Amino acid sequence: MKKNNDLLWYILAAVIIIADFVVKRHILASYRVGEVFGGIPGICDFIYVQNTGAAFSMLSNGTVILSIISIAFCIGAGVYWVMKKDKPPILKLVLVLLFAGAFGNAIDRIFYGFVVDFISIKWFEFPTFNIADMAIVAGAVLAVVYVIFFDKENKNG
Repeated sequence: MKKNNDLLWYILAAVIIIADFVVKRHILASYRVGEVFGGIPGICDFIYVQNTGAAFSMLSNGTVILSIISIAFCIGAGVYWVMKKDKPPILKLVLVLLFAGAFGNAIDRIFYGFVVDFISIKWFEFPTFNIADMAIVAGAVLAVVYVIFFDKENKNG
């Protein structure tokens, strides 16, 4: 039964990676850099942006180092998944979200030399982002929640 449970987590990771991939490929094939192509009125615009850096444009033009970091993280997360047998569901979700997000952006960096971003929030100044970025942020927030409220190992010593 445990393996079947893991299968659902693998499927979730695959769904996130595939959704991110398909949307980005559509944008690459259909729009020019800087072109606005829709959005949600009052909330966000969809605009094609090429990001050669990380979050908030850190390490701009750092595609190679960011690719290496992403791949190393994905390998580390996979090894941790295999080595730590009894993970609580929230930790599994953290790992799945962080892995899928890192993998999705690594695909772009390796094959295109940039990450395709397209969601631009309208009601405050925030960098343009994508589905993989949302997975990474959600995973990071859940990781903090896990460490503060659920990580019994570290609380006991």
